[in-house]
Amino acid sequence: MARSMTRKIASLAAVAALAVGSYKLGAAVFGEAASAPRLHNQVWIERLPTDDRDMIHHLVLIDDEGERFGAFGKSSQWRHFIELFRWAREDARLTMLLPQERKRLDLGVKVWECAGEAPAPFQLCLELSNKRQTMKYYSRHDWSLDSAESVAALKTAYPELTQVLELPASTKASALDAAEFDVVDEPFAE
Repeated sequence: MARSMTRKIASLAAVAALAVGSYKLGAAVFGEAASAPRLHNQVWIERLPTDDRDMIHHLVLIDDEGERFGAFGKSSQWRHFIELFRWAREDARLTMLLPQERKRLDLGVKVWECAGEAPAPFQLCLELSNKRQTMKYYSRHDWSLDSAESVAALKTAYPELTQVLELPASTKASALDAAEFDVVDEPFAE
């Protein structure tokens, strides 16, 4: 189970990092699948990168049969800073548990259909906020991560990532459940 979870997290990090590389990659890997706006199992980015060295923020929250984990960070095609986390959502509140720093982020969350309002080619909007600041992310219906086929397509398209996608187990979800987390108020600090 831990190896499977680690593979999913590693896959999630790789998908998030590649999503910031180009819109064409996202469309080629994930295909077309229109659905209602949702927070989880969706690749979110702050904007399209302007070139291969443009660092942009990205976010992915996975809900796999009740196992909730995710990754956020800032990446270009050549450099990736990624934080893995566990998450929970209750109505308009999102809680992210960050194991590395033993921190907890409590954020307001809003997801909506925003084609025409968002910059092209985006169709979905996500807003995360706390008392001090707001961060906006964008996505498309076809950037959904609903099945193992998404990861399999990624491995097929980019065989050099196979080693990264199959990292050994490094952490167990149960260890996070018992940990103490400090509440932080600066989720988007650089």
